[in-house]
Amino acid sequence: MADKNSSDVILNMMSKNLDQARGAMNNYLQFIEKSMSVSPVGASSQANTLKDYVEKNIQATFDFSQQLLHAKDFQDVVRIQTEFLQTQFRVLTDQAKDVVEMTKPTVIVPRDG
Repeated sequence: MADKNSSDVILNMMSKNLDQARGAMNNYLQFIEKSMSVSPVGASSQANTLKDYVEKNIQATFDFSQQLLHAKDFQDVVRIQTEFLQTQFRVLTDQAKDVVEMTKPTVIVPRDG
């Protein structure tokens, strides 16, 4: 019974730490957003897209951490980690493609007229 109680205490402590880290990250992202808003680049659609990517990636990492806290055994940990890595690899690949497309220079073709 003592083992169950001590594991609950540890799980509670880890959950609180994760919540605190999430709060700190949200504060940091708000600070970055405010800082970018005064920059000419900060108002661009590219900056907004990149900010959204960062927020989604951070949220995915916190969700992953939360899932790990509730893993039942080592096999569950491996499954959760494998799914997370596969998903993040796809997401980051798509995001990288988008960033490349965003940064391509626009070519203006003159019209004959």
